[in-house]
Amino acid sequence: MTTDNDSQPVPEELAAVPAVQNWKLKAFGQQELSITEYPLYTDAHITGNIQKKDWPYDFLNTIPHVNEPGMVRHSITLRIEEYFCSTVPDFSKTSNLLFHGGLIQDEIAALASLCLGARIKAGGMSRIFGSSASDPLGRPTEWDYRLPPSLTVDKSRLILPEVTGTHSLDELIRFELLPTLNSQRSIALVRAARFYQDALWIAESEPSLAWLLLVSSLETAANEWRAENGTASQRLTESKPELVARLMEYNDDNLVQFVAEQIEHTLGATKKFIDFTLNFLPSPPPLRPDLCDQFSWKRKPMKNMLGTVYQYRSYALHGGIPFPPPMCDPTRKFDESLGYSEVGTTALAVSSYGGVWTAGDLPINLHAFHYIVRGALLGWWESMGAK
Repeated sequence: MTTDNDSQPVPEELAAVPAVQNWKLKAFGQQELSITEYPLYTDAHITGNIQKKDWPYDFLNTIPHVNEPGMVRHSITLRIEEYFCSTVPDFSKTSNLLFHGGLIQDEIAALASLCLGARIKAGGMSRIFGSSASDPLGRPTEWDYRLPPSLTVDKSRLILPEVTGTHSLDELIRFELLPTLNSQRSIALVRAARFYQDALWIAESEPSLAWLLLVSSLETAANEWRAENGTASQRLTESKPELVARLMEYNDDNLVQFVAEQIEHTLGATKKFIDFTLNFLPSPPPLRPDLCDQFSWKRKPMKNMLGTVYQYRSYALHGGIPFPPPMCDPTRKFDESLGYSEVGTTALAVSSYGGVWTAGDLPINLHAFHYIVRGALLGWWESMGAK
């Protein structure tokens, strides 16, 4: 059980990360405590507004005068109706079940970043209305100030060009699925969105690290998706049948389940990553480059590419070997009527920074992989609303 703002027990079905629990409490008929506002920063051109009576969140377009890649502006004001308050936690044991390293405004900013496919980050509280502010127009605040985020961007050689440009707040319609999520789904979605969000903010300056974050965002979602499709013991039997057979020799029905629960997050990590992505694979981009610059959307090359990417992820994390530079380079566009290049190289092989890679080991670039990651995460998010 959790507690609400009157310290009364709240039904367990309302428990979730703050952005989701807050929405559930509004729908539950909880009394509003206060209204707070936060700046949302981006270098994208934002269009539209979101103000819906049944939403606890408004997204107000500030209409900045200048929008261009790398120029971060306070382009959106996030207004939050707050229906819950913090309670004293149980300090007798460690718990990270709903931990992701941020607050409610960070959750909303990350989810908005995923919906829009744009760089979005939240600043500190700028105004408060309600019990803490007697002024009906709200009290300006500075006690929660955060430095605006900054970017290092070469506007003439963008790695993720479609992250900039125009993005409509209408894409936030997916937020309507939030109050349907339980605690496990809500934290998995927010964690995946925060990995995705961080990847966008460093992609232009540290693309190799952005690769790791995008892979981690898919892995986070895949873990939750896999957990809902079969038990830990079933996954252990599928991944390590010889181990299960040996455990069964001890005639202890609980032993297989115990071992499976201890190592379930390591079971078939590559397969889980690939299966999730293929299951929620988006359609090819509507605008494609010339055939020589296209990555094949057929299942076999897609599966092989995902295996290669996951292998590079392991090299980077466990061996200190960065992702190949050609997969991190700015994408190319030779004809404005066509899409951006999707492959790591069109050459037979590439030498860069002391390394050599054949074309087969450079299947896709970061621009195209980002498209796949965002599409898969959005497909997974939308699928949760149907369950």
